[in-house]
This record gives sequence, structure tokens and C-alpha cells, in this order.
Amino acid sequence: MSNALGPLTTIVPLSPLDNTGTSQTSKANDANGATGFSSFLSDALNKLERTQAEAEQAAADLATGQVDDFHTPVIAMEKASLTLGLAVTVRNKVIDAYNQIMQMQI
Repeated sequence: MSNALGPLTTIVPLSPLDNTGTSQTSKANDANGATGFSSFLSDALNKLERTQAEAEQAAADLATGQVDDFHTPVIAMEKASLTLGLAVTVRNKVIDAYNQIMQMQI
């Protein structure tokens, strides 16, 4: 009852991730390394604002009786809450990292 090992397959190397959803200008800036982080941060903040606006609209629709089910507005509000919590956590980590860098002895 022994199992023979088959031939080993080659491992395919990883390819770089493609930033889908970014504009061509931000991709050109990423190639130069000039504004990669700032464009990423700007896109993330725009998505956060969009999520918050969708949650507000869903809550207004629920209050006016324009929504048939209760699930959709609650899910939208929870998604907005989680997104905002993540943004606050990232901000706190960035501030902590900045404070640690500023306290370094040169």
C-alpha cells in the first residue's frame, strides 16, 4: 500500500498586483514613484466618503419607508461603521509610527 510520488510540478512565480480602479495618471505617477501613496490615500478617503453617503441614504430611505426589507439599510450602515473604524485604526497606527520616528535618536 505505498503511493508513488508523481513528478514535481514547477512553481509559477508571483506576478505584481494590478491596481484596478486607479486612473491612468495615478499609474503613471506610480511608475515614477512620485505620488503613489497620496493617490492611494485619496482613493481610500473617497471610498470612505461614498460608503458613508450610501449609509446615510439607506437610513433616510428606511425612515421614509422606501425600502422593502430591513436588511439592506442595516448592512449599509454596518459596512460604513466598519469602514470608518478601519480608517480610524489606520490613522492611529500612522500617528504612532510618526511619533516613534520623531523620538528616534540621530
